[in-house]
Amino acid sequence: MRSWSWSHIPGATAIVVALVAAAAAEDRPDPTAVAEGKVIFGRYCASCHGKNGRGDGPIAGDLRVRPTDLTRLAAKAGGRFPFAAVVESIDGRRQTRGHGTGDMPVWGEVFQRTKGTGTPTVEAAEQRIAHYVWSIQRPALP
Repeated sequence: MRSWSWSHIPGATAIVVALVAAAAAEDRPDPTAVAEGKVIFGRYCASCHGKNGRGDGPIAGDLRVRPTDLTRLAAKAGGRFPFAAVVESIDGRRQTRGHGTGDMPVWGEVFQRTKGTGTPTVEAAEQRIAHYVWSIQRPALP
């Protein structure tokens, strides 16, 4: 299998860094991106993470590694949503055991090859999913 890399897209890394930096500067998710990200999440992520992002999707029990409860990411990060880390996990730059190795960035590659996200670019799909995940955060447990 040929490995996938952002280096195949001229200027993509700079664009992603700029978008992530802009999103990180925000104090709450963008409502339009949330609505669009919810649709993409339902199509690509909910089978493992569950429709509410709690790691309880219909195939979660069949996986060797239980999917992350995405509603607790901000709580685990000291109360601030780790936007850049979420985008990196989606596109494969941050290795996530359930998503494969760094040589196989599952969602970055899938989004590259499909129009199923309804977005103009891979980066837009990733950003919208990250905004949706940001919107479903729950407070830290007591």
